[in-house]
Amino acid sequence: MIYVPMLKNRQEELKVAKELNYCFSNKIIPLFEILKDIYKVQYKKDPITGDYIYIQKGKKKQKVKEESTDSDIITLEHINDLINGKVAFIDFFRFSKDKYGNNIDLSSVDLSVRISFNINLYKKRVLEVTKYKNLIPVISIKPSFKFKKNDLRDFLIELQTKSKSIGLRITDHFIQDYKDLIESLLRDSDFLLFDIEEQNPKSKVMELEEIMELKTLSKKILLNSPRKASIFNREFEESGITKLIDNSARDIFSEYVFHGFGDYCGYKDALPEKRNNYGVGAALALIYQYEDNGFYSFCNHKIKGFSGYRDIIESILKMKHYFEKINKCPGLEKIKNLQIKRKTGNWATWNNIIITRYIHQMYLNI
Repeated sequence: MIYVPMLKNRQEELKVAKELNYCFSNKIIPLFEILKDIYKVQYKKDPITGDYIYIQKGKKKQKVKEESTDSDIITLEHINDLINGKVAFIDFFRFSKDKYGNNIDLSSVDLSVRISFNINLYKKRVLEVTKYKNLIPVISIKPSFKFKKNDLRDFLIELQTKSKSIGLRITDHFIQDYKDLIESLLRDSDFLLFDIEEQNPKSKVMELEEIMELKTLSKKILLNSPRKASIFNREFEESGITKLIDNSARDIFSEYVFHGFGDYCGYKDALPEKRNNYGVGAALALIYQYEDNGFYSFCNHKIKGFSGYRDIIESILKMKHYFEKINKCPGLEKIKNLQIKRKTGNWATWNNIIITRYIHQMYLNI
């Protein structure tokens, strides 16, 4: 069994990847969706003396940053360092507003915007992944981002000549379109990532059977986003296993002869949005329990905002004996530290906790 945690390259997901890089192996292979580049910070120097240039900021002096250029991009290098050279998929993420809406903070996804409108730049960035032996370049095909068959054939072959493993990520719209390429080109070291997005796996029987019947040497992974982006925090149950997240992909992938499955670790497939009423929603914690294959929902319906987490922290830690039967959980440790410091955390804190708990549960059990 292979588990693929899908992580966008945002601050909290990258923090989790660094903290849990010991969990990654040939059984747990993270997939990073690249939204924005990471740059090496450079500082201005006096051209004559070579000394750094400073400006006064209040009572302190600060170095003046140089404007970042393409030569300062360290995105892949940074991710590789975080995961300590473990194997990972790299998917340069393209998006359409039809799916993600018009309230996207474009400054947080500036690379995705550029490659969504420039196929040559997209190909260039995917090819950059081949410089790293442990990183697997992914070609992603989905509505609004389809390749002509001959172009895809050429791109697949080009990648295969430079990388021992590649990934082809497709949605169910394109099984028949690219069936012959999947069967004739993908090697036993390659991966077919079949992405059903927010659709329930139980409703995709015909498509899953189509993938099962493909005569391909590649490893097949079922990708799913079981927590729908349209569901608000306040809609989750106050306590108990939630009915709003159907994690059945974990149970049924093997029935269709897939080699594994992947998901967003209890998080939503959503892009950063412009901040509207930040911090006034319902406090929500989702604690995954492997043996139940379900998320325990803790939602404060009475107190809005971050202060609502005070009661949630207390409720979760009352169940600590159930969530932490043998091995210590790094996610629960973060919750205990919040209680000790009398803090509540914010949305980012709890996204980190949810993802940490989920990946660590997979690490302990597969």
